[in-house]
This record gives sequence, C-alpha cells and structure tokens, in this order.
Amino acid sequence: MFILPIVSGALLLFSCIYHLITVYCAQLWRRSSRHSSSNSTLPPITILKPIRGTDPQQYASFETFCNQEHSEYQIVFGALDPADPGLDSARKLQAAYPNADIEIVTGGAPYGLNRKVCNLTYMLPQAKHELLVLCDSDMRVSPDYLKQVAEPFGDTEVGLVTCPYRGFNAKGTASSLEALGIGTDFIPSVFVAYYLWGVRPAFGSTIALTKSTLGEIGGFEKIVDELADDYKLAELVDATGKQVVLSGCVVDDVLGHESFSEMWSRRLRWAKTARSMRPGPYTGAFITFTTPLAILVVIASGFCAMGWTLSACALLLRIICATLISKRFTSDANLPRLLPLVPLSDILSFTIWIASFFGSAIMWRGEQFRLLRGGKLQKR
Repeated sequence: MFILPIVSGALLLFSCIYHLITVYCAQLWRRSSRHSSSNSTLPPITILKPIRGTDPQQYASFETFCNQEHSEYQIVFGALDPADPGLDSARKLQAAYPNADIEIVTGGAPYGLNRKVCNLTYMLPQAKHELLVLCDSDMRVSPDYLKQVAEPFGDTEVGLVTCPYRGFNAKGTASSLEALGIGTDFIPSVFVAYYLWGVRPAFGSTIALTKSTLGEIGGFEKIVDELADDYKLAELVDATGKQVVLSGCVVDDVLGHESFSEMWSRRLRWAKTARSMRPGPYTGAFITFTTPLAILVVIASGFCAMGWTLSACALLLRIICATLISKRFTSDANLPRLLPLVPLSDILSFTIWIASFFGSAIMWRGEQFRLLRGGKLQKR
C-alpha cells in the first residue's frame, strides 16, 4: 500500500525535473545558435525538394524558398512519378519566377524501399553547387533561412546542419494535437538529447551538407533502405568526426487539416522508428508523460488532497515549461493558444508510446513495411 504512492510520486518528481531540464537545454541551444561564422561570404546553395503528392498550402510553402536573402541558390524539385500532382505547384512556381534558378526532375525507377531517398539520388546530378540543402516538401521558411543554414559552414569542422521545426496552420483537433506533440514533446526532447546525451540528430525539415561530405559517407545509396534517412545521415556524418549542428533557425511544418487516423498512423510510425533506433532511451521516455503520471499519483494516493495537489503542481510546471520554450525559444504560436489541450496531448503521446511496443508493421505513403531493429525497412 505504501510502495505504489512512493514510486508514482518519485516518477512524477523525475518528470518535473525533466521538464525543467528541457528549458535549460533550450536556453543552451538558443545561446549557442547566436554564434555566427566570421566568414562574410556565404557559399552558393542547391536546395533539393523531393515531392510525393500534395501538401497543405504547398505553393505558398514552395514560394518562401524563392524569396531568400541569399545571393546565389538553385532549387531542384523532383518526383519519381512524372504525373505526380505535387509537381503542379513546382511548375507554377517555375513560371511565376522566370529569373529564379529552378529545375524540375521527374522519372526514375525506385531501386530501394525509401522512395524519398531514391528520388534524391535522381535529383542530385542536377545540383550545380557544392553545398546542398535537403528540405521536405511541407516546410515553410523565413527569408533569412538559407543565410542561417549556411553560416556554420564557415567552420571547416562542420559536416551537417539541421533545423528544429514547429507545427504551423493546424486545423482541427487532430492537427492541433500533432502540433502540440511536436512543440511540447518532440523538440524539447531533441534539446535534451543534443546537449545532455550527445545525440546528434537530423530532421527532414532541413539537412545541409556538402557534396564531398555526402560522397565521403557513401552517398544516398547508403541509406536507401532506411526509414529514418535523416537520422542515418547525421549518424554517418557524426562518425566521420565532423560536427552535426542544430541551427537556431526554426522552420514551419505546414499541417493543415487531417483526420485522427492519419495523425495516429504518422505518429505511430515515428514512435516505432525511434524505438527501433534507440530502444533503451526510448523505453525510459515514459517519465516525460506528466499527465498520465499525475493521474497515477492521484489513484495511488487514494484520491487524497495531497495526491491532487502534487499532481496539479506537476501539471502546472509542465505547462509553464512548455510555454516558456514555445514563447522564448522556438516562437511556436501554438502555445499558449492550445494550452487546454496539453493534458490530452500528454495522454495521446503516452498511448502512442505504449502502442509502439506492439509489432513492427508500419504504413508509409500507402505502402506496408516491416521495421527492423536499427530502422531498416523490409517490404511486407
């Protein structure tokens, strides 16, 4: 009778400490990201944007890449299917910006299970510049995006630069919960992993690296059967001894309206990927789910006043920490607007975490795969 209240209370305390640590690590990130290169001449850049299908506000998102405060850059759009509907926005953009250096690459037979990586392989020969910026098709960026991404490469020890991201234009409950999952769970955990555990990740929001570094790690062919192609790229670059930099530039992941099943399927895929990549730390992530732990404390305490008080204080601290990170560091507009949904977001994240331990089957872009240990894909 005494063990469960003590254990649940201790777990809730660890959860509170964790959220305080996220704020500290976010501050470290912001402080380190203010240091810019002394190199005043930034290199020309080729942006590679693989396309498969349409995304919410796709043309408007693509257009942000045509209005960069950078002297010389090229944009290469690519799709394996020449009839891919997402190419319509790329062609419209090409017509609207005749002076912009925009290339469109179509066709190519998939030679691996990760279609995006296959697409990038066919796009790469069209890249004119040494510095490459890979960016998913659903991202929207600020005018100084390329400048911020290119600056770290003034240091010859830098091998890869990536950007945190935040949910943008969330429409409906499902998208709002996804935006909260990104801003209050995932990105804070990235800061902790980067600064406390030395994990060097990369995200599809932005991966910047040179052609020479890409060749040194074996090219895109090295990751053509990996689900977490972004994480693997960072892992391979990190293994060369070069730095993987978490940029101070935060980009927008345009969400739009989506069904609960679409959101659930995508987040479950991410969760299973994370579990396959780092099973130990992923298992320990249960202390980050403050609301379920607070509920456990209330039940374990027999619904006494002390249990309710401790749980309420923990939830308040969790919300304050999430809001601080969103307002002061990542400029995530979803908070405080969606504050009432934070407890529900915690419960959803916890449910997805539990579900991720059951089975290795995933659905990705309408195709079924089996996820092997380490993140490698296998066709079902």
